[in-house]
Amino acid sequence: MAHPSLLSAGVGVAALGVGISYSFLRRQHFARSWRKQLEELDPKKPNDTDLIIKHVVGYDYPLEMFLALNFCFYRTFCSPTIAGVYRNTGAIANTADKRACDTDLLMHIWMDYGLDSELGKSSYLHLNKIHGLHATKTRNVDFVFVLCCLVVDAIQFTNDYGWKKLHSKEKQAIWEFYHRVGERMELKDIPNSLEECIAFVDKYTEDNRSARVSKDGVALTKVITDLVCEWYYLAPPFLCRIAASVLLYQMGPTFHSKLGLEKPSIFSFALINSALWVRKQILRLTPPRTIPYKLSDVIMSTKYSCPVSKQSIVQVGPVEMLEKINA
Repeated sequence: MAHPSLLSAGVGVAALGVGISYSFLRRQHFARSWRKQLEELDPKKPNDTDLIIKHVVGYDYPLEMFLALNFCFYRTFCSPTIAGVYRNTGAIANTADKRACDTDLLMHIWMDYGLDSELGKSSYLHLNKIHGLHATKTRNVDFVFVLCCLVVDAIQFTNDYGWKKLHSKEKQAIWEFYHRVGERMELKDIPNSLEECIAFVDKYTEDNRSARVSKDGVALTKVITDLVCEWYYLAPPFLCRIAASVLLYQMGPTFHSKLGLEKPSIFSFALINSALWVRKQILRLTPPRTIPYKLSDVIMSTKYSCPVSKQSIVQVGPVEMLEKINA
């Protein structure tokens, strides 16, 4: 007769197996239901685009979309023009956490509530005023580069590190969403398709006239990497730095080198990608999110101690810039 402790262990393992299987089946059912709904949606219609974006950001890939937005910061540092503007304002070098959180907040309002919703409109109009302070220092082509990076990085991060690949309509919706963002921010010469957007980023990055190693870019890269280490303080700093370098290299070797970074070792690639693979498998076995994750609500509550509203949105941003635009 089996020992009682062995029977208890066996029951525990069986219960765990049943729980994991149930979670897996729920996630698969959730994915099939969304895929069926997705078939009825048209990414070229603004309302459908917003619905797709809310699902991608709020349900399936909240962490991937958050990381994509923040790692897009790095990509812009290979531009001496953009890096120079950041240096002159001191917003990143002196208050990196506030700068990153404010950007996440304003942009996630568009995703969480809809770009052309009342809150979304308040957010992009406020951001336009802030950007307007640097309009004479930043070229239109540089703003377009940032816009296109947001598209490329969002698609790449979710495809590479999410629990499943993006559907073609989800990719198209990400492009259509940011194309509308560019229009609301009054940018000119925006690429006309996702393919042109990807080509634009590659061309800008490869051209040494627009993208190259600079003192400002190297310094800002270090600042943001230090911030990443602060965010993920439970992990050893050296591991965070390795992870950041590997992820940046996999975003693009040319762009990585123009940040003044050395290629990671084979061991680093193996370590980080193995961890990411394990995470992906675990996500596939966990139950799906049934309540949308709204990062804008979280940041506004924790950083500004109030809910997202038209009144609270205008208080977001660098203090010295708010004084100028609200004067």
